Amino acid sequence: MNTAERDEFLSQPNTAVLATVDAKGRAHAVPVWYLWNGEAFEIIGGKTSAKMRHVELNGRAAICVDKRGDGAFHITAEGPADLGGTVTPEWRLKLHTHYRGSEAAEKIVARGGHESQRFMTLRPERWYAWPDALE
Repeated sequence: MNTAERDEFLSQPNTAVLATVDAKGRAHAVPVWYLWNGEAFEIIGGKTSAKMRHVELNGRAAICVDKRGDGAFHITAEGPADLGGTVTPEWRLKLHTHYRGSEAAEKIVARGGHESQRFMTLRPERWYAWPDALE
């Protein structure tokens, strides 16, 4: 899989699994929605969620995005993760539109809730793929 193929796959509305490590060294993995901007994964989560606390503690995370069924494969990226500020309604609308379409996204965002969420940015240092190695 080359970079263009990787970016095309990551630009689709896939649910991914984000992995972090807690203060006791225990792995924590949760499903997440993300936006891939060509350089980093942009993820949101509850300000006090475990994934956010772990990134604040360790500054690293891994994300795995897979395709199931015929032609199954996965792409995993690992690297430094940074936490940002409170999620804006505009950014939350962009994420929900990507996954649910504009009509559903507008209804969800109109209900509020973004005030309790914050940004996470994961910048891959290493890539892993199966069955093909990334070029």
